[in-house]
Amino acid sequence: MSAFICGPDHFKALAIFAAARAHGRRNVDPRYCEMLPGTISETMTTEELASAYANVLYQENIRSVLARYPGDAENLPGPISRPDRIEVTVRDETLPAYRLAPVALLKMCDCLEYQSCETENYRQTAAFSLLDRIRGALIHALPGYDDAPWDYSAA
Repeated sequence: MSAFICGPDHFKALAIFAAARAHGRRNVDPRYCEMLPGTISETMTTEELASAYANVLYQENIRSVLARYPGDAENLPGPISRPDRIEVTVRDETLPAYRLAPVALLKMCDCLEYQSCETENYRQTAAFSLLDRIRGALIHALPGYDDAPWDYSAA
């Protein structure tokens, strides 16, 4: 198996981080994420935005695995039970299970990208753009990032 559909918790954890607010703004502002559906906006509640983000990533993962295994749509690798849509609830947002360290979420981005890149146009999709924005926000969330020098000169 060289590609599989990630489980719903994978998408929820990434999406909850992306939709959360830090320093008065969203970690991933949909206004600056290319190719997202027009129904996704900054005015959504955190759980609505997280659900929308999770589904952009989820649908691209499914599309990729379908491209990898075109004749096996009923038996795609991954969780046995796959919802039609992933819903992030207010309760999900408060669960410690979805509040992972930035480095864990970065590795999850790598996994998801590996599982989602089987189509020829993956790099032109909303999911690619969103995952790239999530990675950027996670780098900013790494411990020590704010204290590191912006410009560097050796003494």
